Amino acid sequence: MNNLRFIREISKFRQQWPVRTLQRTMAQKVDTKASKQRTQTDEEVDNEPIKFFGSQAATWRAKDTRSGGSDEHLWYQPYVISASLAVFLLYFCVLREESDIDLKLEGSLFEHVQGLEEVQLTMNYKYNKENGLDNKEVIQRLSALGIDVKLLDAEIAQEDNKIMKKVKQKVE
Repeated sequence: MNNLRFIREISKFRQQWPVRTLQRTMAQKVDTKASKQRTQTDEEVDNEPIKFFGSQAATWRAKDTRSGGSDEHLWYQPYVISASLAVFLLYFCVLREESDIDLKLEGSLFEHVQGLEEVQLTMNYKYNKENGLDNKEVIQRLSALGIDVKLLDAEIAQEDNKIMKKVKQKVE
């Protein structure tokens, strides 16, 4: 119950002292209270309840503790955001003329990065073969690019053999 007295004394200090002075004196007060509690063991216990209504705790909202403050928005904020978004979209989708960068972006990624399509198709071929999926379209495109599918099968077989050897070594 000594804590209750301490809380009451702090509330008295708040009413009398400015905030900065209060912080300094509270730190000093905590040290002196702790030492007094150690020395005084048979002090009377105050069983009077602490008044909640009318205190600052009664006006405190739990929402302020969780969120850290007021989340109130200005009444016109949604209108400003909507108008800004509408102007932005109107400019970029309707009013702006196409540039050379826009024309470059219209093309396929495979046109800009050489060798990417071959790598992508070989990865798809291996995946489809391992999972038993249909490979007709991938084989047609690989043939159109001039890649021999039989060589791919040989590479896949070599990779599988290497993996099997490593697994056998770890098991032994």
